[in-house]
Amino acid sequence: MIKELKSKGLSNTQIANEVGVDRKTVGSWLKKNTMPAYKTRAVKESKLEPYKAYILDRMNEGCVNAAVLYDEIVEKGYQGKLTILREFMRPHREKALSKASIRYETPPGKQAQVDWGEFFAQQADGKFKKLYAFIMILGYSRDYYLEFTENSKFDTLVGCHERAFAYFGGVPETILYDNMKTVVAHSHKAGSDKWNQRFFRFADHHNFTPVRHRPYRPRSKGKVERGVKYVRGNFWPRIKSFTDLVDLNEKALIWLDTKCNARLHQTTRRIPKEALLEELLQPMNLDPFLATDLVSRKVMNDCMVSYESNYYSVPFRFVGSRVGIRDLRNGMIEIYDETGSFIDSHRKLSGKHQMQKMKKHFEGLLTQNRQAKARKAPLVIPDQSPKVHQRPLKVYDSLIGEVTQ
Repeated sequence: MIKELKSKGLSNTQIANEVGVDRKTVGSWLKKNTMPAYKTRAVKESKLEPYKAYILDRMNEGCVNAAVLYDEIVEKGYQGKLTILREFMRPHREKALSKASIRYETPPGKQAQVDWGEFFAQQADGKFKKLYAFIMILGYSRDYYLEFTENSKFDTLVGCHERAFAYFGGVPETILYDNMKTVVAHSHKAGSDKWNQRFFRFADHHNFTPVRHRPYRPRSKGKVERGVKYVRGNFWPRIKSFTDLVDLNEKALIWLDTKCNARLHQTTRRIPKEALLEELLQPMNLDPFLATDLVSRKVMNDCMVSYESNYYSVPFRFVGSRVGIRDLRNGMIEIYDETGSFIDSHRKLSGKHQMQKMKKHFEGLLTQNRQAKARKAPLVIPDQSPKVHQRPLKVYDSLIGEVTQ
């Protein structure tokens, strides 16, 4: 065709425009006597090819994060770029996201799920304070427990568990956790070595089995993750103000009892607090697991102990003794004697140099003090000697005069 057009007097540029090729290509082809031949390029196998089956399997399991899958296949030997992986995943992503999941239901008493949520409250000075919400949900009944705390540290986590067990009236057989460091020490290890050993002892103390949530499998911990969203969307907007954590947790308990656990659950079509009666929970160990050493303080003469620059009363019989203070980090502190026996609890004071007294701690002290003073006072003893009638001296002078006359 090119040679024919050339024979008709067209220029190389006109021919190039006519047949849709470059002008230089027209010139090189006109110099040849035979038709140009094209060699088929050998298709080079993609660096991703050996890993495609693994990637599709992981996407079917619910992991659609390209960065996560990239790290996994790099460990298996992949040497390509992340962009190649993204291109391969793009047409499969929508199918993986829309894939129906099989709901995992547990029998009564079998499992609970635990997670933390972060919330922010505005203080009087305009600054925002971070609060932590501990949430435990029973798998069968969907009964919730909610508690707000100052932090999510180990001793706080342990205390929240024990109060949740008390609220539910028992302990489930297993509890599911994500990879929080207070629970899981080594996510890559197996057996008991993967657990934080202090938490493992706590689980043994209350006779339940901790179960680790499999990474990148959000559906396996969906109950409690939806629970955090439910608290954020249903409870938190109801709270316009609160005085302290104790006040906030009192509001949370009212919400649990009157709204959350009293509603018709959309999945089970049952009321959680009624289904709770069917949970086959184990009895909880009534001895608290003291996760941290108690803060030792000496009881002063005024029946007060100092903690974080504030003062709290204890029964007067402990004056001069040492007691232990346990900060629950939920707005309350507990006081124990030297044997570890519980004495009393106080609402935690904010600020400094404040004092909190309980009237009952001083009952009997005033009476005892008065009795002690009476015993130490001098006794008034009546004079027991014979009484002698006393006369003026002039009487005796007159008597002597009579005798001498």
